[in-house]
Amino acid sequence: MRPSILLVLPIREGHNFVVSPDLGLLYLGTALKNKGFEVAVLDCPKENFTFRDFKRFLEERKFDVVGFRCFSRDHNYVHHHARIAKQVNPNVITLAGGPHPSELPGFVLTSMPALDFAWQSEAEEGMPTFLDYVGEYGKEVPGTLLADIPGLVWRDQTQGRVVANPPAFGSDLESFGLPAWELLRPETYPAFVWGGQYYQIVTTRGCPYPCTYCNTPGLSGKKLRHRSIENVLQELRLLKERYRIKSFSIMDDEFTLDRKYAHRLCQAMLDSGLGLTFDCPVGVRLDSLTPELIKVMEAAGCQAIAVGIESGNDRIQGLIKKKVTVDTIREKARMVADSSRIAMVGYFMIGFEDETEEEIWDTINLALELPLTRANFNIVIPIPGTAIFKDCMQKGQIQLETINWDNLTSDQVAFKRNHLSDERLYELQKQAYLRFYRRPHIVWDVTRQTLGNRAVIHASIKKLRMLFRRRTREQFTPLYLREAIV
Repeated sequence: MRPSILLVLPIREGHNFVVSPDLGLLYLGTALKNKGFEVAVLDCPKENFTFRDFKRFLEERKFDVVGFRCFSRDHNYVHHHARIAKQVNPNVITLAGGPHPSELPGFVLTSMPALDFAWQSEAEEGMPTFLDYVGEYGKEVPGTLLADIPGLVWRDQTQGRVVANPPAFGSDLESFGLPAWELLRPETYPAFVWGGQYYQIVTTRGCPYPCTYCNTPGLSGKKLRHRSIENVLQELRLLKERYRIKSFSIMDDEFTLDRKYAHRLCQAMLDSGLGLTFDCPVGVRLDSLTPELIKVMEAAGCQAIAVGIESGNDRIQGLIKKKVTVDTIREKARMVADSSRIAMVGYFMIGFEDETEEEIWDTINLALELPLTRANFNIVIPIPGTAIFKDCMQKGQIQLETINWDNLTSDQVAFKRNHLSDERLYELQKQAYLRFYRRPHIVWDVTRQTLGNRAVIHASIKKLRMLFRRRTREQFTPLYLREAIV
């Protein structure tokens, strides 16, 4: 008998406003459906679920396997989800995938006894094989079979240890199929931009850059892998015909890294006559942009790009291995503004190790100087798998056994700096936002976009709350503790 599986986006307290269905779960849903498995997807943040709601859901619908998408900030929430799943059905098989178990596979299984398995990196290739074995052997799949499943993290009972199989990065992205949009009813998600519902696509996976704050190469590989132009157009046609989309986001980690591919795709979108608008919100590298590429992106419907700038200081740019200079940032940002009407959102980070207050002000002042319509100023966090995380571990600034995973968000201080107190770092972040957003033309633009848009209003309120009311673990009891007994 083939097992049924539930894929879960866990409760994220304080981060429970979701704009678009989770692409990772939908791609995995397609891989499993294509092999004949019964699949359901539950988006707890979108449904505003409590743990009691989650328990009732499992009691009403029986599943053989429950899998969770897990970022590091989800650590405690995912474990509580898994405990509830075991409480409802002691025979259920629980597993977690995503960035957190990909970078800390052994720790995740040893620290979450309610999890039976975990997964590193992409699961589209190995998960169907794993479920076939579960259907044949139940919970007693032989270790000799488990050892051959790429990316699987499992407990070797004979050796008394956790085994993390090497991950596999599929070279043929089209073999994964298109996301199983029907599993999450995308038309029920709130629009974040003008023009109707909002959808996300990926055209490439992978990133070759060694930036010290980012773990993308470990999650999706260092090699850039492409979908064919026609395959992307096929998805866009489907989304327009079935869901009547008007706008979408390209969620690639480095959409413009391969300029020839990006140019050909944009030209194909223009020639297709689909008439869709799009943006690139993940973070385009400014040094990858040319006037020719910007021109065809705008013609194809690009309305906005987010540019990963990080720092306004060349010393910090060198330390984080961004491989770009501040002068290049200025030159490219001005080129985009002069040659197009594409809006630019700047992503900045403050609080790098040994970064001085003066260097942080370099970043704030650069943000004020550049022709940006929006800016995010995030506090540096030690994401597992990054060089920053490893450095903090080596220096004893964080320890796996004591780290507060709930605070591993860009509005919280997760480790102590040598030159700045937590309070001063918070104050600098607040000053950055206030100085950027209190300028009249920015106030007008934000107000114009916000009026009548529930999603943007929610995001704006959340940012204001973050700035003026810090909620640390000492001040705030999380839901997994408030609902410890459900």
